[in-house]
Amino acid sequence: MPTSRRSLAVLGAAIFVLALALPPAVANARSSDVVPGRYIVVYKSSVASPGQATAKRERAEGFRARLEYSRAIKGFAATLSPGQVKKLEADPAVDYVAADRYVRAEATLAGGEPLPPTGVRRIEAGSSTDVHGASSAGVAVIDTGIDLSHSDLNATSGKNAIANSSNCASAVSGEAAAQDDHGHGTHVSGTIAAKNNGSGVVGVAPDTHLYAVKVLNSQGSGTSSQVICGIDWVTANAASKNIKVANMSLGGTGPSLNASCSTTTDPEQKAICRSTAAGVTYVVAAGNSGWDFDYSPAPDTPAAYPQVLTVSAASDSDGLAGGNGAAPTCRTGESDDSYASFSNYALTSSGAAHTIAAPGVCITSDWMGGGTNTISGTSMATPHMTGVVALCQGEGGSAGPCAGLTPDQVIQKVRSDAQLHTSSQQCYGFNGDPLHPVGSRYYGYLTWVGVAGSPSVSCPKDYSPVSYSPFTGTVYNGTGAVSRLGSNDGSRVEITAVNQSGTYVSEIQPYATISAADLSSLKKLTLSYDGNVSNSSASLTVQVRNFATGQWQTIFGPTTGVTSDRTVTWSNSTSPASYVDAASGTVRMRIRATRSKSFRTRTDWVRFRIEK
Repeated sequence: MPTSRRSLAVLGAAIFVLALALPPAVANARSSDVVPGRYIVVYKSSVASPGQATAKRERAEGFRARLEYSRAIKGFAATLSPGQVKKLEADPAVDYVAADRYVRAEATLAGGEPLPPTGVRRIEAGSSTDVHGASSAGVAVIDTGIDLSHSDLNATSGKNAIANSSNCASAVSGEAAAQDDHGHGTHVSGTIAAKNNGSGVVGVAPDTHLYAVKVLNSQGSGTSSQVICGIDWVTANAASKNIKVANMSLGGTGPSLNASCSTTTDPEQKAICRSTAAGVTYVVAAGNSGWDFDYSPAPDTPAAYPQVLTVSAASDSDGLAGGNGAAPTCRTGESDDSYASFSNYALTSSGAAHTIAAPGVCITSDWMGGGTNTISGTSMATPHMTGVVALCQGEGGSAGPCAGLTPDQVIQKVRSDAQLHTSSQQCYGFNGDPLHPVGSRYYGYLTWVGVAGSPSVSCPKDYSPVSYSPFTGTVYNGTGAVSRLGSNDGSRVEITAVNQSGTYVSEIQPYATISAADLSSLKKLTLSYDGNVSNSSASLTVQVRNFATGQWQTIFGPTTGVTSDRTVTWSNSTSPASYVDAASGTVRMRIRATRSKSFRTRTDWVRFRIEK
């Protein structure tokens, strides 16, 4: 875990970003960032009329509330002086005062792709002949708004928290519509519910009624207080508009995690707690820093809240299971049917208990002003899951298996469905799911909501890992001590290069052992490595031992500039036994990096697999 992330534990403050993947070269480090002078004041639940309570304090203290909350939480957001903050903190009607936080967005765009989108096909929500119908539930998209005139979407303006109206529970007369002027919210909406009309794209739950809740501006920027305003509107209107699901493809580093709704002092978590109590299931992005979102001192929020369904991103290139597709074309460093290199994950059991995966790499969907765009990120994985939850509530006018369930029960229902389908269909999962784990990282099972016509994928008769052993040779860390990489456990190993006759060399030789019985029926051998080097002038080479020739066979490199994570996968099905030592049954890799000066390499994981 990068040390920069571990330094972010600044209580009560965080940056929020839309969960779009940055280019691989962009660093993941983020720092907490409060809005200067802006605060969220939360009243105690005993306050009967929060609007009157706020008006009284405005007159007495001389401030003006910018946003007022009455349903998800009771309170307001305002610009306050230090003296006003101190008086409000001492106010017996006030539960707590929290710093407001920035919300920001960044996007990476690429070209289009044919219909239906690969992500919809990958979770079997659509095929070349069949798609689902509209959900009977309404869906709130808490985002940059939605292009309300887009012919591919059934969208209605809900709340515009950017329009500076103080009443968050309702749309004020004359308030600007929640129109998308950025693009992100429209893209999310298309994945959820784009119509099956022969143009544009097709969503997971086509033609489902969407409510635009605009909490971010044309630059994709806003504040936590505006996000809470959107949650307040959803809570107030959930019953009358039959809103059962809310999509939040945004997040950032928040205050220290408190799992309890009753004791949390995070106003956004408090708002979500009360909104879920009103029957709304929140589907949120895990984030794109490639770290554990549930790190308690500085968690990613809302991803870390136990009350939400948190969605990690899987990579897929062909809309099919089985891992047979080429590398995705819109991003480097990704592979078919694997976890997305940028995706956050859970490391605690409590985090894993509300985590699930969905496609999030090179996702094509609708865009503001018409047409489509292709984006990667857990922002793109989340709406796939939102569509699944909406269909679980009901489809085509009929109640679904989630109808009548609480949000927590809905979360466990869709997670159970994903686990059952992956367990029963050998090829359905991905590299990184709980059946094919990457160390202790938990990305969750891939969601599933199949339709008729989904193509079957031929799986090998047996596709299983071989017996792992630690790599051979001496590996030096920063203090010169010997380190070992466990048996495919995902442990990161930092290796300091050693001076060998004027050239600094970093080298490891991971190996695995194949039994005699497996060797006799070996059909295909697959080796994978994930890691990088710390200096752009260092040259990285990955090799496999060919025991038939007695030579190391290069499968990657030598390549310089591998400073961001690179996954290398090599397979052989023509002469796999040539790569197994007949005497010991071992398969050997060699990861070697060289440079004229000292540097480090990093190995995140290695994997050996056989097909019989």
